[in-house]
Amino acid sequence: MNSSVAILTSAINKNWKSYLAEAGGVTLFMIVSCLTAVVIHHPDSPVRQHLGDSKLWRRTVQALLVGVVLIVVNFNPWGKKSGSHINPAVTLSFRYLGKISAIDAFWYIVFQCGAAVIVGWIMFTILKPWYDHQEVNFNLSAPRPENGGWPVALLAEFIISSMLMIITLITMHTEKIRKQNSWFNIVLIMLFIVFEAPFSGMSTNPARSLGAAAAAATFRDYWIYVLAPVSAMLLMTWLFKRYWKPKLEEADQGKRDKPMGLFETTANPPDFPIENPNA
Repeated sequence: MNSSVAILTSAINKNWKSYLAEAGGVTLFMIVSCLTAVVIHHPDSPVRQHLGDSKLWRRTVQALLVGVVLIVVNFNPWGKKSGSHINPAVTLSFRYLGKISAIDAFWYIVFQCGAAVIVGWIMFTILKPWYDHQEVNFNLSAPRPENGGWPVALLAEFIISSMLMIITLITMHTEKIRKQNSWFNIVLIMLFIVFEAPFSGMSTNPARSLGAAAAAATFRDYWIYVLAPVSAMLLMTWLFKRYWKPKLEEADQGKRDKPMGLFETTANPPDFPIENPNA
């Protein structure tokens, strides 16, 4: 028991900046998610009245604002060091890939979920007068009954989570575009907000969904937003390890021709936390 505590404490002493970066990234993401849910979608909001009734247009504006925050999260010095996972499903996938230790993965997830719950409650308290409107719905990740209910939401979350992880893995292991990896992810999330949100509320992130669910004390559909992202991202990581990465390793060893064109690479991304974020 004492040795386990010592290991956990040692990890915090060594990598606390990266853990705080994960918490800070989730905090910023939660704040903009909660604020935009009210400011852009509540009928009494002057911004909503200016934007009009087009849900597609409102989601586009929301996606742009979220994108700006994700740029800050991904490209600040601390975020670059932690890798800006800000998502337990991403952290678990990188643990399975062997890019982060079990102890660091544990603390990443604790700080991600802890920040989401705390900030979710704070934003719920501040925005409570507007939060229960059906257009805001407590900023919950929730199925849309008019668009197929939970089966469609589960499938939609699985698909977008799969896309996010496989693009992440491929770009991180592709030398010519590795440094643009974060931009691919940011654009994907923005597109998901615009086009996928009507089906599942667009989460891909168990921490973000937990923050909203805990604040509203509503966990009925939360299982969807854990099961789909975690299973999808782990599956994509398994497929990557099974079918993609061995070919890159064999090419690096001269056992087969290197992939040509865009995928001419055997790039090996750094472990998390990243010792040299600018590499």
